[in-house]
Amino acid sequence: MLKVDYTNDVFEGNRKYQVTNNDDGTISLTDVTEYTNEGDTFGGDDINSTNKEVNRLSNGVAVTLSASEWSSSAPYSQTVGVSGLKSTDVVHVYPYTPHSLQASTVKTYRKMAGMITDAESANNQMTFYCSNKKPTSNFQVWLEGVSSNG
Repeated sequence: MLKVDYTNDVFEGNRKYQVTNNDDGTISLTDVTEYTNEGDTFGGDDINSTNKEVNRLSNGVAVTLSASEWSSSAPYSQTVGVSGLKSTDVVHVYPYTPHSLQASTVKTYRKMAGMITDAESANNQMTFYCSNKKPTSNFQVWLEGVSSNG
């Protein structure tokens, strides 16, 4: 989880620095400000974590759900392998309907995907649930937010 409670330095007036003359002709500055509260720093590790999370959000993969693989009783469930998926991934599930599909296939995919009522991610697999009705056709869904899309 990314840090979300950064604080700023709190002090009155301007920052204060002490100048030290170094033997090599340079100077060093030492912060001697009196802080009410020293805030957090934001460094390379923080931005790398942030960027990794932003990149993960755009990782997606299409998976096929087979009509014959649903469990026999409600809530109907089906587990499929998803390479790169982690149990901690928060995945959004959408009907997978690329523009190359025929209109009748798009209609079927949307109808079947609409039956999904829940999904749970685990390491390298995703379980889908249909509480009310069992899908009767094969269809594909798009999983967005997978840690690695292979």
